[in-house]
Amino acid sequence: MKAPQIVSRHRTTVEIFAFFAYSRLLILLVGWLSTYVVPKAEWYGNPQSIVDLFFRWDSGWYLSIVQNGYSYVPGQQSSVAFFPLYPLLVKVFSFALVDARITGIMLSNVALLFAIICLFKIIQLDYENIKIPQNSVVFALIFPTSFFLSIFYSESLFLLLSVACFYHARKRRWLVSSMLGYFTALSRTLGVLISIPILIEYLAPTSLRDIKFHRIKKDAFYLLFIPVGLLTYMSYLYIVFQEPLAFLKAQSVWGRGFSPFSALAGIFSYGPFYATIFGGFTVLSFSVLVYLIYSKVRLSYVVYAFIQLFFVFSSKLIESLPRYLCVLFPIYLGFALMAKNRFEVRTIKLFSISLLTLFVTLFTNGYWFT
Repeated sequence: MKAPQIVSRHRTTVEIFAFFAYSRLLILLVGWLSTYVVPKAEWYGNPQSIVDLFFRWDSGWYLSIVQNGYSYVPGQQSSVAFFPLYPLLVKVFSFALVDARITGIMLSNVALLFAIICLFKIIQLDYENIKIPQNSVVFALIFPTSFFLSIFYSESLFLLLSVACFYHARKRRWLVSSMLGYFTALSRTLGVLISIPILIEYLAPTSLRDIKFHRIKKDAFYLLFIPVGLLTYMSYLYIVFQEPLAFLKAQSVWGRGFSPFSALAGIFSYGPFYATIFGGFTVLSFSVLVYLIYSKVRLSYVVYAFIQLFFVFSSKLIESLPRYLCVLFPIYLGFALMAKNRFEVRTIKLFSISLLTLFVTLFTNGYWFT
């Protein structure tokens, strides 16, 4: 007879796989079926396959890096704006498949599957109630922009690396955590910022009052691996293009830069529909952040969410906010803590799935949604 703990762990694993499969099937069906009934926008592109249906915007830039390597032309949109880990992995694993796009989609979904497993495990460290980590996983999979986690984008890889980095930090495996942080910094522009909450985790597992500098030992030097990830990419840019900050200069061509909370000023410049979307996600992000603080969630999680949101809202453009939110794992914990009963859980699920359906429909039918 199997021990109850083994049976429970097996059941939980099966449920996570089921949640993953059902949510991805929902996204696929909504995207495919919507093309038969929804008028097409200018960026529809007449897809020839289900792969083409979800292939647009940043996907094209990542594919160009996989196929042709990096390019940089000062003053023009250039591929150096996109960090190298995701396209590099697609390139490495593409030897087994003819179409690199399929490799990228497979990589994204495998990364997502492992990410939600890590998400469940890290939240379970603090909450005995199985419903909290379980609901966190469900909310991650049905988040309105969670479809970005399954297509030719780097979001799911970043989510996996960041959650795994935190998980091993919680286990005080500093070398493993720091190496994961190194790759996190190689996966997107704001990835290096994970070094701050991981340092806080090293010094103060619970709150600022618990900071004890005598905890600093030789293993603290492992944390230096995290910023080295960014320095690695900058070194490459210097060697190839003689411009270590080429990624920032390329991003500025898209109108991105740094000015504290400047993105908030542009919410209403997008028209009523998109202004409502961006305004709604703005209220949502700050509301969840406040609730995380109110719920006395682990300090490193709150700091991580705040830092990421601060730089997103300070990037001058707010248009990618809904996508950027889907990689912030503390948000899903916040939802799980907010939902205190079955009615509230179902309400959040219904609202989130409704928005997910809307956004998948917009994206697959060529409407502007990045």
